[in-house]
Amino acid sequence: MITTSSIICPSSTRTSSPTTRCLPGSILLNTDDPCFDVGACTVVKELGYVGPVFPRDARAPCPGLNTLANHGYIPRSGRNIDFITLVAAIMEVYNISLPLALLLSVPGFLLYAHLRVCWNGIRPSVTYTLTLSSLSSFGPGLKIAHRASLVHPNYPTQCPDIDMVNDVVRSTRGLALTLSDLAGLRVSRESESELRGAQKLSGVHEQVALGESALTWLIFARKGEDISVSYFKQWFGEERIPDGWTRPEKTIGVFDARKVAGSVQQEMYRLQ
Repeated sequence: MITTSSIICPSSTRTSSPTTRCLPGSILLNTDDPCFDVGACTVVKELGYVGPVFPRDARAPCPGLNTLANHGYIPRSGRNIDFITLVAAIMEVYNISLPLALLLSVPGFLLYAHLRVCWNGIRPSVTYTLTLSSLSSFGPGLKIAHRASLVHPNYPTQCPDIDMVNDVVRSTRGLALTLSDLAGLRVSRESESELRGAQKLSGVHEQVALGESALTWLIFARKGEDISVSYFKQWFGEERIPDGWTRPEKTIGVFDARKVAGSVQQEMYRLQ
């Protein structure tokens, strides 16, 4: 069993924090040091798919962010993500406008980011970074994670529920997902959640859920077409860039997302 106190370095090019020495084939020590970043062991930024490898790799209840980590657009460890890196990755991979990328990123940093001051013996190093797993937290106050998720159960989790993903795939009978299908999924998930004793989604969480559906549609539905089931399964279930997918030609802006979210909400009212 691999533990965070004994991880073998597979590469001779690995680096570490000033408090941790990593020689070829040696063992990483002090991995619980808050200044230590497991992701720093990857020197060259590969953009191929690699899922979580180390025990301390962190993921969020969001396929969009986890896909960025799994492909190396942000640190693969899911830790110590700086604001500029996250915003740039969202814009580059999904062709999302700067205002919308800021709208998606700022709340997470304000609520969950950590300010750290580390001393390397010469001068202090100040960082303000985010760990993806912090986005999974439920509880009182303003939290981003919500119940009645499309592919996550009603408790904090960092990975999708494959049974929930497969339920969606089966419901389409192998066909594509329409905007009405996404609205129907939202109605179904919210009804199931409330039947199990969970409270109705708050206004904020309702908007977060609608935003997820809207962005899914804008990122993966092509003009005049619906969302490929394989795209849905690979993005939500495997948290990777789907085979054959290319980013939208038109940049997705705030008003685009708001318009589609409104359409999803209206369809939900019709289906209820």
